[in-house]
Amino acid sequence: MEAVGLRSHMEDRLIELSGIPDKEIEQHDLEFLLEDEYIVPEGIFVYSHEVEEFKKAHDEVYKIFQEELDSIVRSRDFKFLNLPTQMIDLIIHSVENKHLHLLGRFDFAGGIDDLPIKLLEFNADMPTLLPESIIIQNGFNPLMGGQAYCDLVKRLEVAFNWLAIAEPNRDKVMLGTTFGHKEDITNLDILLNLAQNEGFETYYGDLPQVEFSRNEGVFLETEDQSYINVEYLLKLIPWEFICFEEPDLLADLHNLVLNDLIYLINPAYTMVYQSKAFLVRLAERYRSNYLLQSSHDANRFRNMPYVKKANYGRLGESITIYNSQGNVTEQTDGDLDMDNCIYQEFALLYKDTYGEYYQPGIYNVNGSAAGMSFRRSEKMIIDDDCQFVPHIIKA
Repeated sequence: MEAVGLRSHMEDRLIELSGIPDKEIEQHDLEFLLEDEYIVPEGIFVYSHEVEEFKKAHDEVYKIFQEELDSIVRSRDFKFLNLPTQMIDLIIHSVENKHLHLLGRFDFAGGIDDLPIKLLEFNADMPTLLPESIIIQNGFNPLMGGQAYCDLVKRLEVAFNWLAIAEPNRDKVMLGTTFGHKEDITNLDILLNLAQNEGFETYYGDLPQVEFSRNEGVFLETEDQSYINVEYLLKLIPWEFICFEEPDLLADLHNLVLNDLIYLINPAYTMVYQSKAFLVRLAERYRSNYLLQSSHDANRFRNMPYVKKANYGRLGESITIYNSQGNVTEQTDGDLDMDNCIYQEFALLYKDTYGEYYQPGIYNVNGSAAGMSFRRSEKMIIDDDCQFVPHIIKA
């Protein structure tokens, strides 16, 4: 964004490729990812010292997130999140019982060409992009003549192994559920297969197929009309959907979790991490070069560019970027509740010589950095219209 001081010249990191990994795409039934030029024969390179800086940023920020979450739970100071009591109960229970945070992804700005690394948000409640970051990226590596930063498979298998050990009295029967979208099912399949590698018996069912019996447990109806009682529920259903749009499901899960009839992945406390209001709280209480100035008051950002976001926003919806004069420079549609919006300091994304922007993501698996992904767009707001761009590491 030139108007807010983006450098006129940066090192060109783009790698033009001879093709895409068709074999891997066909083998794993990922042809749907080829729609709308989401996967193209281009990549980007990063230097090894840049990857180390991203890992450092991950470690520092996740530690801050954990410390502040623990503080909130100890003080029972949940008012700023505007959550119902049952959701708060679930958050407290999941923290105090140290439930596994299997997978998240920090979305950063900068980190390339000496641009400062800044945290934009934390997709803490089960992010997607796993087929791209594992399968597609692995297929691109030989085409790009290098290796990417991706420890996801190893880290996830270790996490599932840890989970089995940490819950010795629970049957290793896991059910995955989504709204039924192809992309979500494909992401969940990867996780269920890795859980299976660690001895879990795994099943899948769209959300309407799952039976939530408040006093008995969670069940999946089979084709012969029998029911399988599952002990673990691996969900790609956002916590904010459950919390604000499905009060009956929230009530069911409240009873099931608190009575130890189901173990949820990801746990309820990831909704705190997902909240943009939590970023405001962190900015007020912690000193970190990776945290952006954030506030509930737009007047804090007079004479400087800033961004307006919904508290529980996803997928780049309902975001507005303002320049230093307070004029809108970019905006996305959405029907999210903006009554509890936040304002955040504008951060620079790396921009290539063709004018396209890159947003790096660093995966978190059970508290550890586990891999990197890049999304690209001709717009500064990275939403569902973006592209996945593979990467390799140079010394």
